[in-house]
Amino acid sequence: MQTTKTISTLVTAAFLTAVAAPVVYAADASETSSPPAAQKAGAYVDDSVITAKVKAAFVEDSQVSALKIKVTTKKGIVTLAGTVPNAEAGQHALQVAAAIDGVKDVKSALTVKAS
Repeated sequence: MQTTKTISTLVTAAFLTAVAAPVVYAADASETSSPPAAQKAGAYVDDSVITAKVKAAFVEDSQVSALKIKVTTKKGIVTLAGTVPNAEAGQHALQVAAAIDGVKDVKSALTVKAS
């Protein structure tokens, strides 16, 4: 179990590192390109980072099934889609996502799995 958690943490860290790399490029590109293009690139990177942080939080949380919840982010608004075993699990997933830095709002497209 500890090995799985360690591997999961390493994979998440590697992903976040890969996502962070374009931030430097986007910052350099803003010096030579027009502000609207730079803002779009910055917004895309910010949304990608938020999505990665929410997914990482789900992996670390024992009550949330990270594999059954799809996370998308647009302009800081996170949308969760997928199935959850009960309403409480869905509410908990929304709270976990809302606690991430940069999240402006959380929308639910979650469905409760039929018993």
